[in-house]
This record gives sequence, structure tokens and C-alpha cells, in this order.
Amino acid sequence: MENDILVNHFLKLFPEFHDCYIEHLDFNQEFLAHVFFGDEVSKHVEDLLRENSDIKQIEKFFIFFEWMATQTEIYIVQVLSTTILYNIGGDIHVLEQAKRYMKPYTKKLSQEIEDLHSGKYFS
Repeated sequence: MENDILVNHFLKLFPEFHDCYIEHLDFNQEFLAHVFFGDEVSKHVEDLLRENSDIKQIEKFFIFFEWMATQTEIYIVQVLSTTILYNIGGDIHVLEQAKRYMKPYTKKLSQEIEDLHSGKYFS
């Protein structure tokens, strides 16, 4: 059910990913949110952030990410934090660019991922 809510909302906002979604379903025989959002969405957003040319599209993605961050379904929040934000945080330049567009809940999740990655929670 969480998968349906997530992918339906995503495809409504980003219909240009419909073909990628169909290919994903054909290949995996089911929707795997972490795989789809890791392979397709976070890579696309990373490229947009590196180029920093399509500001409206970047802002649209970060509005969607904020929606994800505020959901009561923990699975949706986990896809955002452990897949999308984790991937974006893998490149410091991309992360710094992304922080310009992050809304409050997304920024908080991103900081938690970065703190965890740096060992701050373990010291």
C-alpha cells in the first residue's frame, strides 16, 4: 500500500518517469521503491544538482521530498532517508547544492543521515 501511495504521487508529479517505472516493473516483476528511487530518481536529481541549470525541476523534486519526509507511513520516509538522501550525501558538492533546496523536514533527515555517516551518533 505504501508503495502504491508513493509511486502514484510521484508519477502524478513526474510523468516523464512513467517509462522508467514500466521498465522497472517488467524487469523486477514488482515495484521495489528503494531500487527505483535509488537507480532512477536520486541519480537524476544528483545530475540536476551538478548542472544546477533546471532550478524549477530541482525545486519540484525537493517539494516532493518534503512531502515524503512528512508522511506517517515510515516506509516512505525510509525510502527518502536511506536511499535518496543517503545517495545525495555521497558527494559533498552535490549535498551542499541540495541543502539550498531542502525544506525543514528534509533538511532534518539529511542531517541525521550525515551525522550517522560521520559517526556522530557513536562517539
